[in-house]
This record gives sequence, C-alpha cells and structure tokens, in this order.
Amino acid sequence: MHFKRPITLASGAGLGLALSCFALSSGSSAAEYVAATPLLAYDLSATAPAPAPVAQQPAAPTQAASDDTASQAAPVATSADTASVECMAKVVMHEAGNQPREGKIAVAQTLVNRLKVGGRFGDSICEIVNQKGQYFRIASFHPRKDSDGWQEAVEVAHEVLAGEAEPVAPGAIYFRASYAPTNAFFRTRERVAAVGAHIFYR
Repeated sequence: MHFKRPITLASGAGLGLALSCFALSSGSSAAEYVAATPLLAYDLSATAPAPAPVAQQPAAPTQAASDDTASQAAPVATSADTASVECMAKVVMHEAGNQPREGKIAVAQTLVNRLKVGGRFGDSICEIVNQKGQYFRIASFHPRKDSDGWQEAVEVAHEVLAGEAEPVAPGAIYFRASYAPTNAFFRTRERVAAVGAHIFYR
C-alpha cells in the first residue's frame, strides 16, 4: 500500500523552482517571471513586522494663527473717511492755523474726545463740528486747498483720527483763547493744559 507524501513548503519551493525553469525555457525573461510570481507566504517582506509608529510632533503654529494673535495684541487703525478729515481739518485750520503743530493736534483731539463721550456732542466728527453754538459755520469756510496751512491741517487730522498722535491735552473737550477772560463756564471745568494760545479743559 502506498501513501501519498504530503506537499511541504520545501517540496512546494522545489515545484516552484521546476516551474520557473520551465517558464524560462519557454522564452520568458527572469524579470518577467519575478513580476508575475505571487508573493509567497514565507517571503520576509510579507511577514516583517510593521514599523513602529512615529510619535506625532505638535504642529507648528501657522502664519495665520500668529497673525491673528498679533492683530489681537495690537489693533490696526483704519483710515478715516474723507468727510471726517475735511471737517476736522477745517476746525484745525480756523481755530489753530497760527499755532504750532502741537497746538493743532490738541484742538483736533478735543473733537475725538467729544466723540468718545457717546452722542452728547454728536455721533461723528462732522456732527460734532456742526453742533449749534459750538464752532463756526464750516460750510461757509473755504480755505485754499493748495496752501501749506491746509495741507498741514489735513495731515494733523489724519494723524489724530488714526490714533497716531500722543495726547497733548488728555481728556480735554473744551478750549478757549488764553488772552480771553475766564467766564463762569470755564471756571467750573477742570483745566488740563495750556498749549500755544489756547487753554484746554474737561
């Protein structure tokens, strides 16, 4: 009685070798044979353990995130609208045209301080300037736009509206000519500073 010998891995390898010889003898190249040969179960590349996962490094902050942080730390001032610049420049030129630049800035800052009060004097620079009984009629004031005085008044207006000027008379919302006698109204106000030919109060 004959028993069939079970096929082992060794005999299977031998069979694969025999088939390879047969395939090569039929005109196939070795490269074609390797490409067509299925992966064997004992191939080291098939049973090699998977590489250990690499520890994830914390992601570096993106530029957008750093820009967002920077914008929260230092808000960027926006450009003022043309109407606000012109209204402020008219007041600066009319009230402090003969004053040093510091005096012009102080006058301009009283308008911004009035705006910060919140509706008491107006909700915009032009409303504040046109408030009855406070200033001159700016609609009737037409300075020469090509003059040095106007150009400086516009520069001061831009600087003050952008928040780039240091406070000259902090918190001041009123001013008067220094040569004029003090009336009852100003005697009840807190004097802040004297700049050029003006005295500033809050």
